[in-house]
Amino acid sequence: MAIKTSIIMGYECNNNCRFCYCGDKRDKYKSMNTEQIKSILRAGRERGSTFVDFLGGEPTIRKDLEELIKYAKEIGYKTISVTTNGRLFSYRDFSEKMINAGLNSAVFSIHGHNAELHDYLTRVKGSFSQAIDGIKNLKQIKPDLYICINTTIVKQNFKFLPQIAEKVANLDVDGAEFIFVHPRGNALKNFDEIVPTLTEIRPYIPKTIEVGKRCGIKHFVFRYFPLCYMLGYENQLSELVAKDILQEQHIGPEFKDLEVEENRAKWGRVKGPQCKECKLNDKCEGIFKEYAERRGFSELKPIK
Repeated sequence: MAIKTSIIMGYECNNNCRFCYCGDKRDKYKSMNTEQIKSILRAGRERGSTFVDFLGGEPTIRKDLEELIKYAKEIGYKTISVTTNGRLFSYRDFSEKMINAGLNSAVFSIHGHNAELHDYLTRVKGSFSQAIDGIKNLKQIKPDLYICINTTIVKQNFKFLPQIAEKVANLDVDGAEFIFVHPRGNALKNFDEIVPTLTEIRPYIPKTIEVGKRCGIKHFVFRYFPLCYMLGYENQLSELVAKDILQEQHIGPEFKDLEVEENRAKWGRVKGPQCKECKLNDKCEGIFKEYAERRGFSELKPIK
């Protein structure tokens, strides 16, 4: 099983997403410096990690990203990825520098099927076109570079999930993840405006999955949903897929979590009393505790 080291380098960002889970951390925690991150990279290798993902905030706005990618490659990481809003990759010279340094994987955030919706959610005009251009640049420069799309599911976009899937399929990406919004940071602050109900989203899950199948996207999953909402599509729930292939470690400016799967289920997610009656209870991680605190457990329906 591969060990993935995810480094949250800091919380600074050149977008200001309405739903950002770490939007309240930008001014609270200082970004890690170059040597701190190199130390984390070395520690990851000592634990046997060969997969590193640089995250933020927005990792591409750091001046030392090229240096850190090179360093990760030098000490033996095989998969070197960034999770990004993609805007700086719209500049071809930037894309070339990162690829030449050793970047061979990227996760782009695409939250709408068009500029109007995506830019509304990021609160940056032009961010959609920049992200799309970034994907095209990376694929042109290095056709075998792995690209996955992350879409955060919010009230404003859940009805357009099939269209978003169509859009990203046309970009020849390798994967797509549709992620239920985490009600922290900006999303918690704007809960009623941002967070849809599970019930509202349910009809769009199979419709979106059918698009993924038709378009032949290899890695096509949903994340942070209880299994009673993925019935018949359990093998397309990200948490279950990842458990079989990855051991994840997350390190950020203010925390270290070397047992992500165990701790996510223990501290970040909760279940209702009816979940004990569900035959999928042992596999399911439940719902976000912040969601349950505001909406309760009535939407959870045990599978007999």
